[in-house]
Amino acid sequence: MNKKTVLITGISRGLGKELALHFSKNDWNVCGCYKTNKPDFFAVRHCEDEGRSNPEILSFQADISDPEEAASFINKAQGAFGNIDCVINNASIGKNKIIFKENADNWNDVIQTNLNGTFYVIKETLEIMAKQRYGSIINISSISAYKSYTGAASYSAGKAAVIALTKTAAREAGRFGITVNAVLPGFHATALGNSAGDKYIEEIKQESVLKTTTDIKEFLDFVFMLSQMKTVSGQVFNIDSRII
Repeated sequence: MNKKTVLITGISRGLGKELALHFSKNDWNVCGCYKTNKPDFFAVRHCEDEGRSNPEILSFQADISDPEEAASFINKAQGAFGNIDCVINNASIGKNKIIFKENADNWNDVIQTNLNGTFYVIKETLEIMAKQRYGSIINISSISAYKSYTGAASYSAGKAAVIALTKTAAREAGRFGITVNAVLPGFHATALGNSAGDKYIEEIKQESVLKTTTDIKEFLDFVFMLSQMKTVSGQVFNIDSRII
């Protein structure tokens, strides 16, 4: 039986890295992309272990904000593994500026990656999944799409637009058996998350009705489950205890 394959954008660190490891541990092939920082744990293909084939893990450098590079990444992934069972649009950037001090370059950089890059990957993926007549697309949005934060206009706008894109893509792709959903990941104590500092983390806890941050394992388990659900699409899931 062929192993399932997941594509994950932005795998160098944070949630992208954790998702890649989680799917690999659950016997999926993983193909990820990164813009600048190559993830060393993807440097080699796995070999035989105790009589069974381990899933393969590959990474390619690609700037998804460039439509040609996004298309090249998808083509390389399909060439390496054939089937594409799930795509997780995780890559994003943030450049916090209050609106009065925002400039066109910062705004465009964030929108180009967080919204346009997600669109480019979805577009290329749908062409493949439509021929397969199945597939799952999971877009990582943010609670910032619903809650206002000073200095986060470009980030919040882009993530809110990803939710609208998710719902439209779900409607258009449904006839091919393709599911498209969005997940709001909350705040997790990854190495990247912890770099935000104690003061910020404490503020997040105070916003939570449970006075805690989100459990990374719960998030990973949920995304893995969602990737295999066949009758849920066009939905937005807040994996957090902050109320929106």
